[in-house]
Amino acid sequence: MRIVLVGNFNEKRAGANFYATVRKLANGFVRNGHQVMSFSDRDVAREASKWGIGRAGDSHANERLIELCANFRPDLLVLFHADKIANETVRELRRRLPALRVCVVNIDALFLPENVARIHRFAEVADMTFITTAGERLREFATPTHSLSYIPNPADPSVETLQCFAENDQPADFLCTVGAETSTTPRGMFLREIEKRVPEARYAYYGLEERASLQGMDYFDAIASARMGLNLNREEGYPLYSSDRLAQYAGNGLLVFVARSTGYDEIFSDEEFAFYRDIDELAEKLRFFLKNDGERQRIARNGHERYHAFFSERLVARYIEDVMEGRPLSGSYAWPTEIHKHS
Repeated sequence: MRIVLVGNFNEKRAGANFYATVRKLANGFVRNGHQVMSFSDRDVAREASKWGIGRAGDSHANERLIELCANFRPDLLVLFHADKIANETVRELRRRLPALRVCVVNIDALFLPENVARIHRFAEVADMTFITTAGERLREFATPTHSLSYIPNPADPSVETLQCFAENDQPADFLCTVGAETSTTPRGMFLREIEKRVPEARYAYYGLEERASLQGMDYFDAIASARMGLNLNREEGYPLYSSDRLAQYAGNGLLVFVARSTGYDEIFSDEEFAFYRDIDELAEKLRFFLKNDGERQRIARNGHERYHAFFSERLVARYIEDVMEGRPLSGSYAWPTEIHKHS
């Protein structure tokens, strides 16, 4: 296939987001044998604005996408949080390319009102939305012309290259990276409570209080400097939802602590992740692995291998290809493959 992948490649950050999921997905499509044209809608709009066009930057990005598709004639248009692209632009592309298939990839949470609005907006013009939350709630976004399905956050062996399970001299025991939290927010209070429960551990919390959040290789250096990591979402309980932190932690070989309420314990086992029901179980397991580093290494290695095997960038891309081409699934997938359609 010829694929146009529209997303925020964030060139203004000069490579600081080299581990972004949109880049992994592009790798997956290419490695599966497809030709991919990447289009960074926000960067194109920003460049136009920089030269004094102002708000016309968004219009410029839409015009350029139409021009690109006229030259390339894609079979598939993938909109990955392509917020600068107007629905009317997608309609125009469909008019010009009647065989064009259109899907959305959405990796944000359903507890974010702005993301719910984004899903509804693109549902007007897309055939499918692939989203990193599973469950029956997806059905509420389905229309007669728009369906939804779950995809996991992919790991990419060319991106997640660390093997933290192979080391035993890391200076930090327990890593958690968040955006911006204080000790009075729910996540901040949870992290501080862990410190109180297990004071003997060496903690590396980034994005909490005065310790800045990380990006680029500074982020990967922090992962490399730790034994274990906590995958702590802003809200838990959404089926299989996780930020892409899970792929970055597991893909790089940390022993990852994951709340059972996420449902990931239905795909992975206690031989691969440190699942916990509540903070009591988390603290108990953290104390155990502090005293049993060989077990930490063994389970982290298992989790690393299984995550790359189950949730690789090639498999996630292939699932999207299967669904969008309307063909039977080309293999078994570890995640739920239900297509949520309008009833």
